[in-house]
Amino acid sequence: MKNAVETMKNHRAFRHFKIGESMPQSDVQTIIDCARQAPSWMNGQHYTIINITDPELRAKISALQPANPQVGTCATLLIFIADLHRADLCSQAYGGSFASVGHSDSLITAVTDASLAAQNATVAAESLGYGTCYIGGIRMIAPYIIELLGLPRNTFPLFGLCIGTPDIEMRIKPRLPENTVYAENRYPDDKTLSDGLADYEKTMSAFAEARERLPYREKFARYYSSSEPKNEPLIYRQGWLTSANDEKV
Repeated sequence: MKNAVETMKNHRAFRHFKIGESMPQSDVQTIIDCARQAPSWMNGQHYTIINITDPELRAKISALQPANPQVGTCATLLIFIADLHRADLCSQAYGGSFASVGHSDSLITAVTDASLAAQNATVAAESLGYGTCYIGGIRMIAPYIIELLGLPRNTFPLFGLCIGTPDIEMRIKPRLPENTVYAENRYPDDKTLSDGLADYEKTMSAFAEARERLPYREKFARYYSSSEPKNEPLIYRQGWLTSANDEKV
């Protein structure tokens, strides 16, 4: 077993797993135990982790994610849900109004709690010798996931985590220059950031990852040029942000 520092410094995403290989239940339990020990706001643990163990259900989710075939081939697929449903039940038990679910801070809290739990799970899985890959595309098929997993109001599927034995070795991907993501006492100035982004674009072009078809900055220029609302209507229907957006419910 690798220590935590070694594990985190050697993280890389694996998208090719040995097919048909299962994980010992003891390893799955260790990963879940570590995820559940993650810090959370007010010890609320505002997340739910759903392990997709039903082959038919896994096949349905995999079919909805053709760009992520690892969803169907990994040994274990965990889906992380931002969850305020239990908070609603707490509120009902003590006659609370549950009014704060309509605030953006509640959504931020649940997303943060789920992300911290997921990162604990990732470090645990990789320290046990497995490869991992986050699947952000889960939120792009959120309406289907909500239906397939029977998710109630005040929940939202954020991402999946594929875990398994890698079938292809992956290189450690270079990260942004430290001075673009870490500073002391004051946010970095735009020249530092722009210069760092330009240098990193050259680094990533030289790294030449096959799945990256655009220069680094252009990729984000294109993505953030879209005004498509993506999941906002669904977020409102699930009960989030309602107080500020009653007209959209």
